[in-house]
Amino acid sequence: MSHYDPIDASARAHMERLSPWRRRLVFFLRAVAFFLLLEGVYHWAVICGIGDGNETRFETLPVTAQGVVIWSAIIDPIAGVGLWLGAGWAVVLWLLATATQVVVGMWAPDGLSRLLVFTLFEVALVVAYAILSIRAARESDQD
Repeated sequence: MSHYDPIDASARAHMERLSPWRRRLVFFLRAVAFFLLLEGVYHWAVICGIGDGNETRFETLPVTAQGVVIWSAIIDPIAGVGLWLGAGWAVVLWLLATATQVVVGMWAPDGLSRLLVFTLFEVALVVAYAILSIRAARESDQD
């Protein structure tokens, strides 16, 4: 048998070597990835006009709200896939997307009331990410 064993290179073996707080951070980022993918599907549904009423019609939204919907429809799935795969750039992209949503939501709130729920939830996720990251860093410093 060779020195390289595919079983040891699996994600499961990698997860078993992680400290408890690092493992929690990985699971949390996977949950955030799932949320971002769902949010991306929601934004694409708004763009495609899937749903009932005028609130789901993309054409009736103000231009700033249309911009945020398009931005989120593109960036959220990319960040979600990156977070799921554990890419370092994905956290930066997710934080950039969340910061953009917050800034645009404060700057031009017309038509963004539906997106306010996503924005508030993402801000809560960012705070939770900061707490988990700090705990994971403290744990690795103690080792």
